[in-house]
Parts: sequence; C-alpha cells; structure tokens
Amino acid sequence: MKIANRDILGLISKPNPNYRAYLFYGQDSGLVREHARKIALHFTDQIDDPFSVSQLSGQDVAGDKTLLPDSLNELPAFGGLRLVMLSGMGTEMTEAVKIGFNSLHDKARLVIEARDVNTRHALVKFCDQHAYCASVGCYQDDNRSLSDLAQQVFKRENIQISRDTLSLLVSRLGIDRAVSRQEIEKLALFAGSNGQLTEEDIYNALGDSGAVVGDQITIAILNGNVKQFKQNYSRSQQDGQPPISILRQILSLFKNMLSARLTMETGQTSTAAISTLKPPIHFKVKPVVTAQLSKWTSGQLTEMINRLISTEIQMKTKGTINPSTLTGQTLLGIVLRSRNLNR
Repeated sequence: MKIANRDILGLISKPNPNYRAYLFYGQDSGLVREHARKIALHFTDQIDDPFSVSQLSGQDVAGDKTLLPDSLNELPAFGGLRLVMLSGMGTEMTEAVKIGFNSLHDKARLVIEARDVNTRHALVKFCDQHAYCASVGCYQDDNRSLSDLAQQVFKRENIQISRDTLSLLVSRLGIDRAVSRQEIEKLALFAGSNGQLTEEDIYNALGDSGAVVGDQITIAILNGNVKQFKQNYSRSQQDGQPPISILRQILSLFKNMLSARLTMETGQTSTAAISTLKPPIHFKVKPVVTAQLSKWTSGQLTEMINRLISTEIQMKTKGTINPSTLTGQTLLGIVLRSRNLNR
C-alpha cells in the first residue's frame, strides 16, 4: 500500500501492526536508510543481532530464490519477531520479494531498502498492491522538511535558535538527508545542551562544507567570470556535490535578488533592499549581490528563475542528459548573460 507523504512520519513513529513488510525507495539514499532503520528498531533492540535479524543483499536473494522465504520462516532464537533487512538494487530483488511475500506471517517483518527505483519500477508497483506492505517513497528534502529535522534535533538538546538563523541553516544544507543530519548534529554538539546558535555559528560551523564552493560559483556567475565559474563548478563535481543542490542555491539567490529588485523599484536603495532578505545573504556574497542588483531588471531575473526551474524539471525527467552536464550548461548560460550585463 502506497503511503502518502503526510502519513510517513506517523508510520515511522508508530508502525501499523497490519503491515508485515516495508519498502523504502527513492533518490535520497540517506533518507531511505534512516527510515528503514527507524522502522526496524520497532521490531528489535539491535539491528545487528544475528539471532533475531537477517541482513540480506540484493545479490544474495538474486542468486538464491529460496533465501528470502527461508529467512522469513526462521524462528528467532529467543522468541519475538523475526526481522529480515533486505537492501540492494530493485531489479535484483523484485522476483525474490514476490516469492518471499508468500512466506510473510504475523511473526516476521520484512524491511526493504531500494535506492535506485522510482514509482514506475516493478518492485514498487508490486508492493503498492499489497495491503500488508507499506510502500514509502523517499525523496530529496525540501526546505520545510529540513527545517523540521533541525528543529527536532535542537528541541531534543534544548538549543535555542532564531527563525532567521534556522532559515540560514536550511539554505546552506545539502539535499542528502544523511549528510544534512550529520551537519545538524555537528551544530548541536557545537552549541551544547541548553545552548544557543547564532548566524555567525552557522557560517563558522558549515564553513568547510560544499557551501563554500557554492559561494564561489555564485560570485563567478554574478560577475560573469566564465573561467572562475568553470573551475569552481568542476571542483564541486569532483568533490561529489549534487548538481541539483548547486542549481537550487542559485535559484534561491535569484529569487532573493528578484525580491530585492522589486523592493528597489519602490524607491529603496540596493543596500536597504538586501538587508530585508530572509535568510540573509552570506557576507562573502553580499557585496557582489549589492553591486550587481542594479544591473538586472526584474524581468531578466524572472527569466533566469524560469530557466533554473525548467532545468530542475528536466533533471527529474527519465532519460534526460547527465544532471551535472545539464546544470553546468544552464549555469554557464546565466554566466554569459551576466557577462554581457557587466560590460
């Protein structure tokens, strides 16, 4: 049964006893793993306990079609539930899961991690059709879910953070759930229990992340510096930074610039207009944005925003060209436009 987005957190915190199998799939491998482990801990105290938990890979079950049903039918050494954790490529696991579902019973639970499939995959379609299987899509975090994650961690440690500082943090996090959680936990450790986080803390604590390269890309784009852009974009890809995170950072920048430009059109100076933006623009980028704002019209900024949104849609379309190449081409086009405006 497909689980709606609004019901996922409820399922993770309190699983429905009618579900005997759980499929977690999607683009965000960190979120897939996180949800799978949280569900598993409802059925065992230790996921690595070999006496009550079987850990299987897609390759394991693809090579032996009886392995999954045998594991589900194996009785736990000390009573309770038998938990089977299955992780791998969707294509490797589909046939084994179809066979294994025939062996599901009220004393067994199956948790599946499939990080390479989407809603059209045969494995997902099969699990969606079964009332005793919860099928959960795990997609890259948007700003709201990242904000919720951060607030959850900070509330746990009784850490104080203002709304503006939280917005700044979210704007500088990436889209991988596991990496974002690591960064948030690092900040919680930095602040300490009953502590407080400021905007300066966010800049200092996350200063060694991909956001630094992102700022350099931003500066190159606004200055119309083709060479600097190519160097920093290549570096970001070599470092493994997801292209979509860079695309969204530039999209957020141009949305902020449009907001500031519209404010300027009411008679405000560029400095005053930028000071109203939430989250605030990074101090390293702020002088460049201030200088460039008067060179862009609201119409030109809107055009760039639409181009960036269109690129993100293309990236999510099956069969599109390499996301890194697509993002690089789009951003290079904006760099060239900016270069013309700076002449």
